[in-house]
Amino acid sequence: MQFRTETTIFPVLAAAGGIAIMSAMDAVMKVVSPVYPISEVVGLRYATGAGFAVLAFFVTREKTPSLGSLRRNFSRSIVVLITAASFFTAIARLPLAEAVALTFIAPLLLSLLGRVVLKEPIAPRALLGIVIGLAGVVVIAQGQIADPRRAFDLVGILAALSCAFFYALSNVLMRKQSHLDRIGTLVMLSNCFAFLLISPVMLIHWQAPTASHWLAFVVSGLMGTCGHYCMAWAYARAPAGRLGVLEYTAFFWAAIYGYVFFAERPAIWTVAGAVLILFACLAATSRWPRARAKS
Repeated sequence: MQFRTETTIFPVLAAAGGIAIMSAMDAVMKVVSPVYPISEVVGLRYATGAGFAVLAFFVTREKTPSLGSLRRNFSRSIVVLITAASFFTAIARLPLAEAVALTFIAPLLLSLLGRVVLKEPIAPRALLGIVIGLAGVVVIAQGQIADPRRAFDLVGILAALSCAFFYALSNVLMRKQSHLDRIGTLVMLSNCFAFLLISPVMLIHWQAPTASHWLAFVVSGLMGTCGHYCMAWAYARAPAGRLGVLEYTAFFWAAIYGYVFFAERPAIWTVAGAVLILFACLAATSRWPRARAKS
């Protein structure tokens, strides 16, 4: 199976931009995640996301999805739904930076799943970046363990780790489907199917949101759709292993948003881990070997 692979910096920039946008969405969702049932949080996130994705689909005049496209995206939407439910559970129970840090195993899983599912090689620089990035995560985790003020939350930790696995699987499947479906189709169907799948559970546990929380859900839907467009565009043009390590940049956004909006002050361990993560991103994304390029 042949995939489009570019050696330019543009897929990297698109993926980094998508992560920045979705990190802002995470901060918005942290406001509402502890207040409502998780099924409602996920359902309203994808209800508003589906609205914006459908609008973009018609504005760009995409072709009507085929039956094969519907089948492919339905199965991926199940993975997307589990990812969202896991992550929103994690950020409802853990500090934002901690939840994001625990999901940093995703880049390692992205490279491994890219190898298994897509038969993509794991470049030495990407592998080095992953190892260094994981070392940064270990440093951050050690600081959290050493903090006597923190209670151990097994559910939150397992939810974050579950999110990492299914997020990695979702992005690998997105790249696998990118040569069959256009970006608008991928984004629209994933949002619509995720909403339809969660709707029955959401209605059972429904609690009427306040006006400000309705606004938060609408904003999160817009951000999620924009971020998903960026990520789909990037994964259609670059290997999963190359882009996966960029997930580490989400920590910087989480630290900023956590401090500004939730008074979560990063510890020295967190800063040290962040330095390692930044070095990992630079090591993995610079000077990608041209010999691997395919048109």
